[in-house]
Amino acid sequence: MVMVGVPFDATQSYRPGARQGPSAVRYALPNMEFYSIELGRSLEDLSIGDAGDLEYTSDVVHMLRFVEEAVAELRDSGKSPAVVGGEHTITLASYRPFCGATLVVFDAHLDMRDEIYGLKTSHATFLRRLLESCSVELLHIGGRAFSDEELEFARSRGLKIYTSQDLDGAREALSGLSRSDSVYVSLDLDVLDPAFAPGVGNPEPGGLSSSELLQLIASLDGVSLVGFDVVELSPPYDPSGVTSAIAAKALLMLASIADRSRGPRGP
Repeated sequence: MVMVGVPFDATQSYRPGARQGPSAVRYALPNMEFYSIELGRSLEDLSIGDAGDLEYTSDVVHMLRFVEEAVAELRDSGKSPAVVGGEHTITLASYRPFCGATLVVFDAHLDMRDEIYGLKTSHATFLRRLLESCSVELLHIGGRAFSDEELEFARSRGLKIYTSQDLDGAREALSGLSRSDSVYVSLDLDVLDPAFAPGVGNPEPGGLSSSELLQLIASLDGVSLVGFDVVELSPPYDPSGVTSAIAAKALLMLASIADRSRGPRGP
C-alpha cells in the first residue's frame, strides 16, 4: 500500500481548504492507536509507503492526468494506491485505472450534477462524468443531499443508492460483495455528520456517526480491495483535529483490508 497526496481544491464550491488534507492526515496517522475493534485485529504491522504529494496545480485537467498516471504506475508495479485529497474530483482519475471494479462511494452527496457554476468537471459532477466514461458497478452509501436532476439521473441508470436512513441495507450490500471481484472505495468525509466531522468542504446534517462509518468499512473485510481514496478533509475547519483523526483511522482500516486481500507475502 502506497499513500499519494493530492493537494487540490480548485473547484470547491463552498469551503476551500482540502488542498491541506494530505498534510493533516500524515500528521494524524502516527498518533492513532493501531488496534481496530471493528476488524478485531492490530493494524501495527501494516506497511504503508508514502510517495508524497503530486505536483500542485489549480488546473483540473492537469490534476486528473497527474493522478491517473500516478495510480496506474502503482497498479502496474503491483502496489495498491491510497489516494488522499483534496476534493472529490480526484476520484474521477484515481478510479479509472481500475475501470470495471465495483465502486463503493461513501458520500453525503450524489455528485451527479451535469454542471455546477459553469463547470462540467468538478467535485459536484465527477461521479456523473465517471459513470458516463467507465463501466461501473456502483454502491453509493450515506447520501442525503441531492438535486432532482441527480435523482433522475441515478434512477435512469438503476444505481444502488443507500441513504443515511438505510444503513442496514448498506451493510447488507457491502457484506454481500463477491470476495473474488475487485473493489475500489472512495470515502468522502462529509458522509459523516458535522458533529463528528466538522472539517469538510460541504458539511451536511443528518449523517453517519464515526462508529457507524467504521463498522461499514469493516463490512468490506475480505473483499479484493484494489485501491481507495479519502477526500474532502478541510483542515481550516477542523481546529480540534477530530476530522483528521477519523480520516487517519479509516485509512488504516482500508489499508489493512487491502493488505489482507493481496494474500500472504513471500519471504
